[in-house]
Amino acid sequence: MDLNSLYNIAEKENVKIYDWQIEDVDGMYLNYHNINAIALNYDRLGTYIKEKCTLAEELGHYYMDATYPASTNDKVLVSKQEYRSKKWSYYILIPFEKLKSAILKRI
Repeated sequence: MDLNSLYNIAEKENVKIYDWQIEDVDGMYLNYHNINAIALNYDRLGTYIKEKCTLAEELGHYYMDATYPASTNDKVLVSKQEYRSKKWSYYILIPFEKLKSAILKRI
């Protein structure tokens, strides 16, 4: 999946995307009173690949309802929600059939 497709998914789902300089963070998914938004720190992203991976992960938070309070100290909760989000992003970025084909070709 290409970067434009990810932006199209966000638009279709009415998830607003903002350029926001968050210290030490590439991106963040926010859900507040049923308003969904993704903040991307474009200054930190740098490359097409990093932007695509970050956007996919943040969309994973949306699709998997993998959220947690920004102020939480619960490392187990954060790890579980990040895992769920990243898992979704892997499936969307690398469809199973393409992964299988690459493995068979020893790529």
